[in-house]
Amino acid sequence: MSPRVVVTVVHRFRGPVVTGALAGALMVAGTAVPASAASSTLPDPRPGGDSVLARTWAPSSDPADPTVLVNKAHPLAPRDWASDGLVRPDVPALGAHDLLRPDAARALERLATAAQKATGHELVLVSGYRSAEYQARLYGRYVDEHGRRAADTFSARPGHSEHQTGLAADVAEAGAPYTEFGSTDTGRWVAAQAWRHGFVVRYPEGGQAVTGYAPEPWHLRYVGTELSVPMHLTGTATLEEAFGVGPAPDYLAK
Repeated sequence: MSPRVVVTVVHRFRGPVVTGALAGALMVAGTAVPASAASSTLPDPRPGGDSVLARTWAPSSDPADPTVLVNKAHPLAPRDWASDGLVRPDVPALGAHDLLRPDAARALERLATAAQKATGHELVLVSGYRSAEYQARLYGRYVDEHGRRAADTFSARPGHSEHQTGLAADVAEAGAPYTEFGSTDTGRWVAAQAWRHGFVVRYPEGGQAVTGYAPEPWHLRYVGTELSVPMHLTGTATLEEAFGVGPAPDYLAK
């Protein structure tokens, strides 16, 4: 079981900037954030003064929960856990790994629609849910090709992969390799706007010492807007920082 660690995230907004930030944050995927979510995740602006965004977050130990933390130090419990109730999102897909948990699938549909409207390009699902067995084969292949040390910088060991939750999606812009996603129009738009739809770019540029993985602008993780919105407003780049659990640069057991 992953330990439940509590952290309070605080960020200050000053003057009229608050109003603009709130106006944008209160509209997620074209609809208003529920009042309950807004009251618990957004600052209450005070004219001419400061506003503090504070929320206590704890990672879930349930692999089906959008707030589950999965990394090199926090494996799934059990490690061979398999998601049920997976669905195929209504977005173009490449390959057979095109399933997600329902809440993540619906959110990806909204993200893809908004991205195409903004950029004129289709967002494509490259890889969604992966079983522990498939992840073991994939990781083993990378180890054979690149060695374990290199493989551990870009591929998760079975039981440590977010893809096993059904909440992670590797995406691409149609017609472009997924590895070039960060330099595409869609990739730049997604980096700036995914939070509105409940996603975070899980392995951001400059975050390898915290996440344990090289940057992957194509790897999106569904966490829900009640977490993605405050992470965006506070400039919190990783789930490790949001949950206050400390960096996970390597596996605890070699």
